[in-house]
Amino acid sequence: MAARYITISDNIINDIDKGILLVDKRMPSLRQFTQLHNVSMTTANNCYQRLLDLGWLYAKPKIGYFITQPLNKQNTPIYPQFNAQVATPKVDQSIVQGLRGQFYTAQLPEDLIPQDILNRCLRRVNQRIGSDLFAYPDHQGDVALRSALANHFSQQHLPLKSDNLVITNGCIDAVRSAIEITTNPGDTVAISSPCFNGLLNLLENMGRLVLEIPCYQSQLDLDQLESLLKDKRISVCLFSANHINPQGFCLSNQQKQRIAELATDYQVPVIEDDICLELSYSNITPLSIKYWDKSGWVLWCSSVSKTIAGGYRLGWCEPGRFFNAYLQLRSVQFFGVNNIVQHTVCEFINTGHYSKHLKKLTATLAAHARQYHSLLRELLPKNTKISVPEGGMVIWLQLDNMDSQSVLNEALKKGISFRAGSEFTTLEYYQNCLRLNIGWSIVKNEKDSAEKQEKSLALRAQLICLCGLINEDVTSITLPLIPKPEPDGVK
Repeated sequence: MAARYITISDNIINDIDKGILLVDKRMPSLRQFTQLHNVSMTTANNCYQRLLDLGWLYAKPKIGYFITQPLNKQNTPIYPQFNAQVATPKVDQSIVQGLRGQFYTAQLPEDLIPQDILNRCLRRVNQRIGSDLFAYPDHQGDVALRSALANHFSQQHLPLKSDNLVITNGCIDAVRSAIEITTNPGDTVAISSPCFNGLLNLLENMGRLVLEIPCYQSQLDLDQLESLLKDKRISVCLFSANHINPQGFCLSNQQKQRIAELATDYQVPVIEDDICLELSYSNITPLSIKYWDKSGWVLWCSSVSKTIAGGYRLGWCEPGRFFNAYLQLRSVQFFGVNNIVQHTVCEFINTGHYSKHLKKLTATLAAHARQYHSLLRELLPKNTKISVPEGGMVIWLQLDNMDSQSVLNEALKKGISFRAGSEFTTLEYYQNCLRLNIGWSIVKNEKDSAEKQEKSLALRAQLICLCGLINEDVTSITLPLIPKPEPDGVK
């Protein structure tokens, strides 16, 4: 017999499907729900959490729960299966050209950054610490910040020790140092495909080669990865496992555990870029590969760039068995991280503001995902494949016979930019794909300021224009066939 909360939530889903409960209708408060269904608060909580997880409810902090419908998962992007081959990454020319724009970079708009609270934290820190803020920073990072981070993530089922953390200038900086201590120029790094273009640019800049491992149906091809590890063709692995950029999905716990086990079995380091870990739309933080790391072969990297503010340039690494080499490199090359920023973020975490901010932020990003999905489905061809992100702030589109680079060239003439799919690979795939940042709202909210409403409508107009350019794109490209794995293994 099903648990009571499952039965009740199933009945609610049926009522939504039948139109008895309407989308965007506010649900009863938890207390009202307990009285309405004669259940305990625990049952009510479990029921609402299940509806949130399944995508039938969304939360507005301090307001309540509202009805929605899960995003269409029937027509999502198709990812190629192929045999990995060594390649040299090339620098993304859009970085050289300095392209920017709301759809282009995965970042938060100013109105989602808690500026007033952060400024108050800064003032309190300045009053309490005073002139010590102007001293040279600890090479490993402020002790209080490391402790705050360890406590915070321990509550998210990722037990960390503050003594094992090293503070860095953002996540990419943390990853760079991890690559530097585990590889040499010319070594081969295994990455997932498609891969965040920023990592490809970093690897090219550092003179490393890459092996793209296919990632399809929300799974990394771990059989192929193990074959490459057996053949000693990989020096280090560089993976994201949660709300992966650009796809937006998470690897399963079974996959994460196996990656950690493969690292131990073959004694090959895994650098985990976990920058989007805490941007889950379900308010449940997924587990990291690091969770299953028993022997220190996983170097776990993250930052506050996607959750608080990119301009803070504050990140960290838990380098496992490579701690001494990692800290020595940081001490020689970087001499620590800005004291004021470290203390401000520490105050923000310790006062409980960070946890509250994350709940509000993820609810907002989930709402944005629905906004973009709705408009894109309305304006683009029916066969358009759109990712259904579980978290993060990007959407990945795939359209038959579209040349996303050609569309980008036309869009730039109108002041619109986005990431073309070819930027996420060293191979000849994804030319018919593109990535959009969904950090900004495209729906007018009467409660917002006039300025914000105007920005939302202007951005909506840009997205409508972009959809028009996609629909008008007549460039015919010949996409490479998806090769079947060869019988004799990896080439």
